[in-house]
Amino acid sequence: MICPNCGSNMSEKRKRCERCGEDLTLYKKILRASNLYYNNGLSRARVRDLSGAIIALKNSLELNKTNINARNLLGLIYFEMGETVAALSEWVISKHFKPEDNDADDYINSVQSNPTKLDNFNQAIKRYNNALSFAKQGSDDLAIIQLKKVTALNPHFIRAYHLLALLYMKNGDTERAKKYLIKAGKIDVSNTTTLRYMRELEPINPLSKDNEGNSDGTTSLTNTIMPVSTYREDKPNIMAFVNLVIGVVLGIALMAFLMIPTIKKNQTTAENEDYIDFSAGIERQQEQEETILALQQELADLEQENEQLKDQIESFVIPEDNPKLYDPLFQAFQLYMNELNKPEDDRDLTAIADALVTIDEAQYESEAAVGLLNRLKNELYPTVADIYYDIGHDLYGDRKYEEAIVELNKSVTLNPAHVDAIYFTARAYHRLEDYENAAIYYDIVVKDFPDSNRYKNAKDFLEDVQP
Repeated sequence: MICPNCGSNMSEKRKRCERCGEDLTLYKKILRASNLYYNNGLSRARVRDLSGAIIALKNSLELNKTNINARNLLGLIYFEMGETVAALSEWVISKHFKPEDNDADDYINSVQSNPTKLDNFNQAIKRYNNALSFAKQGSDDLAIIQLKKVTALNPHFIRAYHLLALLYMKNGDTERAKKYLIKAGKIDVSNTTTLRYMRELEPINPLSKDNEGNSDGTTSLTNTIMPVSTYREDKPNIMAFVNLVIGVVLGIALMAFLMIPTIKKNQTTAENEDYIDFSAGIERQQEQEETILALQQELADLEQENEQLKDQIESFVIPEDNPKLYDPLFQAFQLYMNELNKPEDDRDLTAIADALVTIDEAQYESEAAVGLLNRLKNELYPTVADIYYDIGHDLYGDRKYEEAIVELNKSVTLNPAHVDAIYFTARAYHRLEDYENAAIYYDIVVKDFPDSNRYKNAKDFLEDVQP
């Protein structure tokens, strides 16, 4: 036993703590009372008196909140009644008080280890909440459909059975209401809500009334006896039997006429609902699978590219006479690898491209080094050229022509075939009235890119700027 004052371990037989001297008489009585309530709750749970067991176990925990057995049993009872969230809450609290050697670990793992079952519980709670909203809005049919799915997902959800029975009672279908109340009663035999609803479904025995209209269960029955003067043997009444048979046949025919269309309609509605849910589930699953495949393919491509670049680096043979010759290439490669590890929107490739521009390919004798340099240029230059073009085009739109020329020249340097960058460089010079440079760039567009959409405008402007 642990002393509540100082937390030291001590013998069960001690009346006072050996360390702090605290009187433990009342504390022991509280622990014994908590255990008595736990035993009472356990006895009730064994005969499926779950409501009574919950009351006993809550009393036990009020006296001793660290009673692990009582808390774990309370979680099991909640789980048996379909209250998954309440059960998990009790088991988590139990683990907090006793992290090691606790049965709550097994209970939690048994729920979480089956994702399908856990998802069913989650869907059951969501559908129950939807059904409750439908019921409050007066849409009883929609609420009943949702509740039937809830009971299929979690057959022990007592609250769903209660709401189903209440809706059927509201609509006058006492037989179905009683069926669901019986199912709830099999789970918890003493549930007060179940018993109260069953009481409402019991037929009321009318009492005989006296002449003044007051109930009187002791009224003499002799008033209804007719005196018989002479004995006469009753003959069998065949017509009564015939009328009974005719009435039964007509009743069956009327029931079939009224009930069969309703049953077919309900069955069709349920099938349509299942089909819609099933189709939506298939579409979501297909979208998820396509997303996963795309991400897996992108990851595989990046890994393959990474491996190829690493192989090229490993194949380098650095000359002994000038080992620092390859440092700029290695630094550019390292920057590129770091940027690839970032999300695509956060990558900054311009610094790498600027570093590559300064490297002289002719100084490298290794074919692997030249191949790596060219590969980096091929992968980076077009992208970075577009970035510089966008910056230059924005500056041109803001009438900052000199700054625009700087950025557009960077784009043309990285990608000499970027006809838009060449064209707007000419336009910027034209705006600055530098007709000589404007004619140079217009002439490039006209001679080298005759099939581009900039050809006609460049040709017209070239005639304007030429002397």
